[in-house]
Amino acid sequence: MTKSDEVVRSGPNQYICEDGIFKDLATFTETFQTPVVVTGYKSFEAFQDYAPLPPKVKVYQHDGYCSDEAIRSISEFASDSDVIIGIGGGVVLDTAKSVADHLGVEVITLPTVAGTCAAATPLSVMYDDTGAFVRVDYHTRTIHVALVDPTFLLSSPMEYAKSGISDSLAKWYEAEPIIHNDQHADLSIMVKVALDHASYIKDILLDESRAAIESMESSTMSPSFKNVVEAIIPLSGTVGGYGGKYGRTAGAHAIHNGLSFIDETHTVLHGHKVAYGILVQLVLEGKLDEVKNLLPFYHDLGFPSSLEGLNIVDSKDQAMKTVAAHAVKPDETLQLISSFTESDVVEAMKDLENALVKR
Repeated sequence: MTKSDEVVRSGPNQYICEDGIFKDLATFTETFQTPVVVTGYKSFEAFQDYAPLPPKVKVYQHDGYCSDEAIRSISEFASDSDVIIGIGGGVVLDTAKSVADHLGVEVITLPTVAGTCAAATPLSVMYDDTGAFVRVDYHTRTIHVALVDPTFLLSSPMEYAKSGISDSLAKWYEAEPIIHNDQHADLSIMVKVALDHASYIKDILLDESRAAIESMESSTMSPSFKNVVEAIIPLSGTVGGYGGKYGRTAGAHAIHNGLSFIDETHTVLHGHKVAYGILVQLVLEGKLDEVKNLLPFYHDLGFPSSLEGLNIVDSKDQAMKTVAAHAVKPDETLQLISSFTESDVVEAMKDLENALVKR
């Protein structure tokens, strides 16, 4: 039987990035009889101000995490649905995909922020109801249709776009050491493509993110904004989709997952925690020059480079221990790089606190 980490997971069955495409949603649902929208509250309000819903849809507004309990509740509400329409950010879209997978029906995704690649990937990151990381679920179907509307996203909350930038930047910093450290790997052409995509994403983000954020600040569409949006949403998804275990999460996300057990970080966006995780991973790898090269970019975009940037002001020593204890677990993705110890991770975090970010 084929291992799950050897399966190439392609992108959406249909992907469209076009100004105003949200207003044509009904075109993509006309072959379905009982569509159900899974959405948030702020995201749904913004969508309704911009575009109409298809006729005869039921709406479920979800404001929690993508958890097993949420999936059960929403699946009961949508039990007679033949298509789930996810309208929202990464948590909402992951929830919508999980519900569709649970029901065995198609899913359509409409990202209302450029915060993650969730609109284009057949997987969901699962948490418990307190916001602590549990696992990643890989779904049996690809997304039926993913619609990306740059005009809508231009006026979306800027912090989510910044979070998407940092989350996508991790694609290179996590994939490269996984591949580099597997000396026995006979890499397939798809893995090599995944690494090329990760490098391309990094170049786009480092070169064009500042201009993209300026576009949002001035409400002016630009090629850089569209390039960054597509680097975050469809292109980032291909790294893990094509690369399998070589293109998925590593140290940066292991640090993120450890941070999820600290209450103060629950209001910090996913990508910002991953941004901090990139720095910790690079320190663990001994790549201090790369950390120093990234810090001006981090400071320009407001990415956290210390625990205070993650709302952790008190009990820093205990926070480091909590993060490190989770990050070095045998089933965590930090192990894909090397066998780091809990004290290694704590020391790397202390280096960031005491030296690197102060220079």
